[in-house]
Amino acid sequence: MTLCASAAPVLYAEQDLLSPPPGGTELPRMPSVVNDLLSASSGEERQRLVRAMLHAIGFEWLGYGTVCQHRSRSLPQSFFTSYGHPAWTRRYFDERYYEVDSRHQDAPCSSLPLLWDIDHLAASVNSVRSTPHRRRFLDDFRDSGIRSGVFFSLASPTRANERTVISLMSSSPNRQWIVDSVLGQALTLALSVHECLAQRSPVLTGKPGTGAGMPRTQQHILNYLIQGRSDKEIAYHLKLSEHTVDYHMRQLRRRFAARNRVQLVNAAIEAAA
Repeated sequence: MTLCASAAPVLYAEQDLLSPPPGGTELPRMPSVVNDLLSASSGEERQRLVRAMLHAIGFEWLGYGTVCQHRSRSLPQSFFTSYGHPAWTRRYFDERYYEVDSRHQDAPCSSLPLLWDIDHLAASVNSVRSTPHRRRFLDDFRDSGIRSGVFFSLASPTRANERTVISLMSSSPNRQWIVDSVLGQALTLALSVHECLAQRSPVLTGKPGTGAGMPRTQQHILNYLIQGRSDKEIAYHLKLSEHTVDYHMRQLRRRFAARNRVQLVNAAIEAAA
């Protein structure tokens, strides 16, 4: 998913990844970790590789997903479940803890990593108005056994309001153990997983018939609409004629049962709330 228009994130796992294209097994020139992941003979082997590399540098879980930014809110669009903490993943989305997870705001927009631990999260929560939802988030996070980690985001090269969020998590009680050498290895692994999933994920590649749910042109148009762009600006950025943009706008209004531009944007935002 690529829009702020889903009520819940798309969850996917190793068994949902696309197979490599036919016609040879030669891989493009990439860092060795990426090639190791792409050339794994099965999802189970790739999962073992990732978990072994996580444990080798002191982490136990890796969360990977996309979020849509709207009015300082981070709305989840997709999440890859195979390397995460199963119980915490379910709890996180069932309880909508992303609404009060301060890491989304604390992580620098420059893609620099945020080093965090439970005490750091508690301080962030206590710095704003305390609510039962925020207190429950902290209590459940402590109960999960996750204590520290690295959290960072990557801007989408094509969608101004979308980010990929990657979180490496550990049961170690504080963040002091995450020294520069550990952080470097963590980022190498995280970016390798990102490259692998970007090539094989039906959710991220938008392959037809895989649940992406909407033509990519319409996804881009709705993204620009949410940003407040005019039809002329949208046509310019997407290199389309204004007639083509108008056609897709009619399709989007029909999809969201909207009579005009304002209703269309509001309907898409409401669907994500």
